[in-house]
Amino acid sequence: MDDKLKNFGNLVKSLREAEGLSQEDLAIKAGFAGRASISAIEKGKNNISIEKLPKLAYALHTTPGKLMDAFAEYEETSSLTDGLTAENKARLQSYADYLRSMQGD
Repeated sequence: MDDKLKNFGNLVKSLREAEGLSQEDLAIKAGFAGRASISAIEKGKNNISIEKLPKLAYALHTTPGKLMDAFAEYEETSSLTDGLTAENKARLQSYADYLRSMQGD
């Protein structure tokens, strides 16, 4: 499964739940074939076409750009730690925590 699609799907699901919509409700509002289409998107198993992105965003009371941010956020967080050992990831986290603590000074 593509992690970018999974990240996108997680965002869609959280926005849908925040709106109090079922998968079927969202499918109808956004013009998708049915609940199964939304389920596949949320599980990261299905990508949507660029033509459907604005309709999905509108149905979720957000913008296409905010939905696309899910891909950018994945890139930022994944590329920073790609290829690092668990030990080096922990060191990086410790250093990030240190930098955050220094911001107050």
